[in-house]
Amino acid sequence: METHDSVVSMTEAYADKAVMIAREFNARLDYSENSLMELEGILGQLALDLPPGGPSTDELTEMCKMWGCYFGEVVRRRFGGDWSIDTYPGKQFATLTLTVAGNKLFPSMKIHRRLTEGEGDNVWSFYKMVKAKLEPVQPKTN
Repeated sequence: METHDSVVSMTEAYADKAVMIAREFNARLDYSENSLMELEGILGQLALDLPPGGPSTDELTEMCKMWGCYFGEVVRRRFGGDWSIDTYPGKQFATLTLTVAGNKLFPSMKIHRRLTEGEGDNVWSFYKMVKAKLEPVQPKTN
């Protein structure tokens, strides 16, 4: 279980960093569902500010981990679930994975798509889809 604990510590640290950095965008992230609308606003601004050709791979990876861990923590605190590191389906790399009621979410990959593919990958819309799927399975109050 040591590995699980280190993954949980890492995700919490990244999520807490996102809360602090959000203040630079005049946003308040409080781990509520509605804070994901704030997160979407931050990601929209970041996507607009990306340099031509995109940020360095390391910068993008760090952004995706930080905002992805925050997104995942909102889901986990609302619906339960466990963090792990799993291989992304169809790819040859491992990524942070949140498993909730047998469903696997890849929050950092969702953030990557939002930053690189645009508003069609809106995280608030994605969360509403996730919520619709999980709420009937595992209702849990805040």
